[in-house]
Amino acid sequence: MLALALTAGLLALAAPPAAEGEAPRGNTVLTRDRGPVWGIAAVPRAAVLLGDGRRVLQPAGFGAELQFRVYALHLGRLRFGGQSHLGHTRVLDRMDVTYDDGSGSGPRPVRRYAALGHTDFSLGPSVQLVAGPILIEGGAAVGLGISSLIRPLGALPSQEQQITDVTAMLRGGGQISVPIRRNQGVVVGVHATKFFSRKQVVAHPDPAVPDAPPDANPFDLVLEIGLGYQMWF
Repeated sequence: MLALALTAGLLALAAPPAAEGEAPRGNTVLTRDRGPVWGIAAVPRAAVLLGDGRRVLQPAGFGAELQFRVYALHLGRLRFGGQSHLGHTRVLDRMDVTYDDGSGSGPRPVRRYAALGHTDFSLGPSVQLVAGPILIEGGAAVGLGISSLIRPLGALPSQEQQITDVTAMLRGGGQISVPIRRNQGVVVGVHATKFFSRKQVVAHPDPAVPDAPPDANPFDLVLEIGLGYQMWF
């Protein structure tokens, strides 16, 4: 992912400069000074659980999102507008438990998986800076998050903890977009999403202590690192 972004950036920087008023390699998004600038991006993303979430499951996850941006106000190289996004993140964690079927052979290990998921949608303001051959974007947005946690507490399918929550969320961050040719290119970004959930679970459940008080919020803070394809029109 990083190699693709660096390659795209080098191609953009190495291209010969365009004549005054001419869009380099057909990328009119770099030279447009009036009218709305629309952008759509499809971005696979890696996710890292922060806060209480990493106490409940291992922290590394994956996902993808669709981004929509429009800039209608031009002030020199700065453009002001709005953004929206629709995304999903999933974190899986392998859990090994023991099971005794009563046959006399004793307990045997059973491998099961826990899953935490976030589906998120947000809207908010955004700003874009035309910096030579690249675009730098940043902003914040509020929205809705639908979160779920399925976690095995034993070897049987009936021995599972299932929790869902629908909450407000706050998302902020920035990204760099590199137009390569004819208003198509790559985007690299980092965003953080805070889910305002009040759900609590036991971070490390112990079958010997079934009534342990909840001490962790599984739906907390997520850091997202994305690299994807973007087009402008």
